Amino acid sequence: MPISSMALKALIGGLAVVGFSLVGHAGHPKRFAGMFSAAPSVAVASLAITAVLKGAAGAVPYARGMLIGSAGMLAYCLVSLYLIQRLHALVGSILAWLAWLLVAGGLYLVLGS
Repeated sequence: MPISSMALKALIGGLAVVGFSLVGHAGHPKRFAGMFSAAPSVAVASLAITAVLKGAAGAVPYARGMLIGSAGMLAYCLVSLYLIQRLHALVGSILAWLAWLLVAGGLYLVLGS
């Protein structure tokens, strides 16, 4: 990947982080501000640049990977809500991570990338 496209990704990713952070700070409660400022904005910016550089077909594997990862994260969140209360933080988090691995890994194996 040329250095110019990497610099463009960094610039657009930074601007997206600022934009999503402003959206997060505009809402209530403020504790959600960090959730909107990091991963989603970088993912959207990276996917947009990839689509521009490689075309829509070239961005499909990256979008599929993002969707698979987010399904795994949803599984992690739901399982951790249950397990952390019953097994304490460390054990509950580790077991919830296994739920992420099962969902994301299973979807990756089924759908491919």
